[in-house]
Amino acid sequence: MDVRLVLCLLWALLATAHARPSSCYQSIPGASNAVRSCSSGADSCIAVQEVNTLGGVVNTGVLQLCTSSLISLEGDLDFEFGGGVYVRVHSKMCRETNCNTGEIKERSKISTVPNGGQCPSCFAPGSHRCLHNVTLHCQGAASQCVDVAGTLSEMGIDLKIPFAARGCATKDVAKIKAGDILLSGVFTYQITAIQLRPATRLETMDGF
Repeated sequence: MDVRLVLCLLWALLATAHARPSSCYQSIPGASNAVRSCSSGADSCIAVQEVNTLGGVVNTGVLQLCTSSLISLEGDLDFEFGGGVYVRVHSKMCRETNCNTGEIKERSKISTVPNGGQCPSCFAPGSHRCLHNVTLHCQGAASQCVDVAGTLSEMGIDLKIPFAARGCATKDVAKIKAGDILLSGVFTYQITAIQLRPATRLETMDGF
């Protein structure tokens, strides 16, 4: 292969690897939507969708902005805490200018088919500890048991509410570490402790 062609290909690969957007679409709850220039520390655009039932009602929201891939998480970060309480966050990053401008499509319906796993479950707002546990049968892609604690707050509001929870979660939740701040379309979650392990499999016997 011609040396000049090889050098051109290498340059293109390096340029792609270090590409960063000059601006991203910004949509933040409580603020006006617009295209914003990215700071030197931002190497990606991100779009985050959240649906949760914290507080006993369905809350939905979308967050779009410039971000750093070093501090932002991507994937399906889903938690099921039992009793109808859940937090489902879907996030996607891209590295082209204004690449998060497209219409945010409604997320596919979450599978409610039991996957054979079970976990202890609880949700304790206002506390750092779960005092009671109920067995939760995991569904769909939520094949892990999670034990998480931290605080949640609304963007632009200083009040932070402590919480502790246990339940079933998707494998992408393993990306979350203690000390992480998870920005989403509804709340900001500051994680102080998190543990993840495979869900306990239900024992089955033929003929019973």
